[in-house]
Amino acid sequence: MPTLRLDDMHDVYFEHDRVLDETSDEQFDRTAFAMRALELVRPPRTTVAVCPGTRLRVEMGRTWGRDPAERWAMLSIPPKASRRAIATAIAGLARAPRPFMLDLLFA
Repeated sequence: MPTLRLDDMHDVYFEHDRVLDETSDEQFDRTAFAMRALELVRPPRTTVAVCPGTRLRVEMGRTWGRDPAERWAMLSIPPKASRRAIATAIAGLARAPRPFMLDLLFA
């Protein structure tokens, strides 16, 4: 019977970033903000879909049938997400340091 060793789980990330739960009553186009942020950081070899959702969430995976380095991602943005929460989610998607992303987007 196959067994799963914890050594094999180095790519699994369970910690939830509380910043992603941050909300704001500020009126702005959250999808446009996310698209602008994605244009600035351009996650390498990643196709990203942005859509409305009930909570801020990033799903990622490998693009099967292509080069193993190719990825896909889906970013769902709720109507009350804060700018900081969106920027943090995109920083994680782009594998960019969070302080860099926040400085870039709020400059």
